[in-house]
Amino acid sequence: MSVGALDRQTVNSFPQLSKLYATYGVRVNALSVDEIFALYERTGFLYPEKAARLRPHLWQVRENWRRMLRGGESLLSVLTAGDDKRGWASLAVWRTTLQGWMLQHLVSESNPFASRAVMLASGAASILKGVDESGQNWFRPENRFPARVFGSMVQAVGGSLSSVQRHSYFALPRRLSLSREGRVSVVPYDESQKAALCAIAAAVRGNVYVSAEDLGGDVEFGAVDELYQRVGLRRTRRVWLAYRKHTDEPVGAALAYRGPLGINFSYLENRCDLLLSATLSQSEIPEIVTSLLHASSAAYHDFELDEIPLIADEIAAPSLLKMGAEFLRHYCQGIWLKDGHPRFYRHVDGFYSRLLARAEKHVPQHSLIGSQW
Repeated sequence: MSVGALDRQTVNSFPQLSKLYATYGVRVNALSVDEIFALYERTGFLYPEKAARLRPHLWQVRENWRRMLRGGESLLSVLTAGDDKRGWASLAVWRTTLQGWMLQHLVSESNPFASRAVMLASGAASILKGVDESGQNWFRPENRFPARVFGSMVQAVGGSLSSVQRHSYFALPRRLSLSREGRVSVVPYDESQKAALCAIAAAVRGNVYVSAEDLGGDVEFGAVDELYQRVGLRRTRRVWLAYRKHTDEPVGAALAYRGPLGINFSYLENRCDLLLSATLSQSEIPEIVTSLLHASSAAYHDFELDEIPLIADEIAAPSLLKMGAEFLRHYCQGIWLKDGHPRFYRHVDGFYSRLLARAEKHVPQHSLIGSQW
């Protein structure tokens, strides 16, 4: 059977959207913020390093979650399944671009059936709604569960419709003194630079990244910000491009995402994506990095944290460490596009089918099922 025929078969197997969540045994936004966070505590999702960075701002984080939930499923959906006897599982899905969503905080009290339910219900809903252009998740590569299921998605979904890329996550001191190098021209984004932005982003992160991050459309998140403003929040993105002097080919870019603090517990909603061309020489990299971060720091003048969450590739790491950024961990960004949704659904379903088959044989699964991303 062709891939297209399999995709149609997958979609035809779903119930009507109005009956979908009940069919999977899933509830949406049924828990209060306090109940959601209690589940995160019980499952160990807030491990010490992450909890230490989150707790000083926990009141604001909880309030942001409450406001997001007031928007119904337009901004945030928290899917839950299971019961008190067998254990609960939960998955949070929030709007990161106008038609793009981030899946995160998959937690389970050792209940693979509930984990499977929230993942598949989320995927089926996205397909049936028909308007979601992309999904993404972020996971630590050393975390065995997401690395096995999401780290292998490209083989199932295909390289034109999905990607998994490993990045370095840094905390950049917000009050760090940064200079702008004279040999580098860094300019704020405007519509005339859309092609240049897409070109550098495609060269560094690939076309799947360009599509999922809507770099060919709502670059500065004007439309998505309107949705967030309805509940008293903001979602913006400011962009700067770096050029060698007297050239019109970009060699780097900084994309400063801003959003409600702590909607992602690693603060990825407020990350700065640093993109550097592979054509740069080692001598050019420090000045490009410094100049881009000097410019993009303007987007964080009112940021609640003392550090800017920074995502960069290995090419930038030596310069970032030298200037005083703190390396925190590696993250993988997994992305799948709209036409790949049915294949991603089957990939997840297949993984859980094998997992459940093992569980029925009473093989201990705590190292997998209790994982989070």
